[in-house]
Amino acid sequence: MDRIASSIVAEREQLAFWEDLVCRQLLPMRLEPAGQHRFSGEIRARAVSDQGVVLVSGSGMQGLHGRVEVAKTDTHLHLACVHLGGETRIIHRDEAVPLQRGDVFLVDSRQRFALGLEQPFRHLVVAFPTHWLDGRLARPELASCAVLRNQPLARQWARHLADAYSLADKLSLDAEAMFVRHSVELLAQALNERQDQQPKRFEAERAALFMRACRLIALEFGDPSLTRDRIASKLRVSSRTLDRVFAERGETIMRRIYDERIRQAVTLLADARAAHRSVTEIAFACGFVDGSHFGRVFMARMHMCPSKWRQQQG
Repeated sequence: MDRIASSIVAEREQLAFWEDLVCRQLLPMRLEPAGQHRFSGEIRARAVSDQGVVLVSGSGMQGLHGRVEVAKTDTHLHLACVHLGGETRIIHRDEAVPLQRGDVFLVDSRQRFALGLEQPFRHLVVAFPTHWLDGRLARPELASCAVLRNQPLARQWARHLADAYSLADKLSLDAEAMFVRHSVELLAQALNERQDQQPKRFEAERAALFMRACRLIALEFGDPSLTRDRIASKLRVSSRTLDRVFAERGETIMRRIYDERIRQAVTLLADARAAHRSVTEIAFACGFVDGSHFGRVFMARMHMCPSKWRQQQG
């Protein structure tokens, strides 16, 4: 984890230092001292796939992303944030919205906005290219400075991001990619639900449940005792509910588990760093308890046996 605090430089240099750090880590911002609290800032960043998930905290400032900062932005980004605590105001088109703990809010580097950060605050933030989200939205122009509050999908997205931050150093490359993909998909669903003003809560919750189950499989595929019943128990739903959610998407739970195990096995079999590991050892590491069963499942998906596939990768 990369941790950087404004206190590492002299007090008179801290605001300029922090402004430069925010511009490099997130997006161009102009910072000004504000409020009665002493200025402070801290960033704790973790990499998930190619995206940085950043825990930001501080006080005693106002952040401005105006016309000059918009012009300075080379690659336009959405910043999707969870307000974890403290006091923050998001200001857009002369409207100031005080944030509540647990709120999810977005800013767009193509639009002007300001953040009132005078009081101590903590945010969990992820940045991604604007086109990742815009193409999934019915009305992308409404995403800028949107605040999602008391919405099941927004709460699910916030938990999703917190999981990514806490587990960043324990995820496989495939699991990291899944985190990023699901993060964008889930956030788009939450925004579309908000914009419709007629939320389909039941459908939204089922979509969130499917994503949570897929994430759990991606994290625990190596456990041979992973079953539909165990997944349902961890997600606090019935096994039949979970079956229906997967069936709606043309899948079964066990197929998803085996697909994830084979994806991981393929990665290991092609990795030169794992060349010393036998095919059977890799099978066990991916959650199979029987080498012949692994061979049959691998053959069905890759159309050749594991050892032959490994030879071809060399």
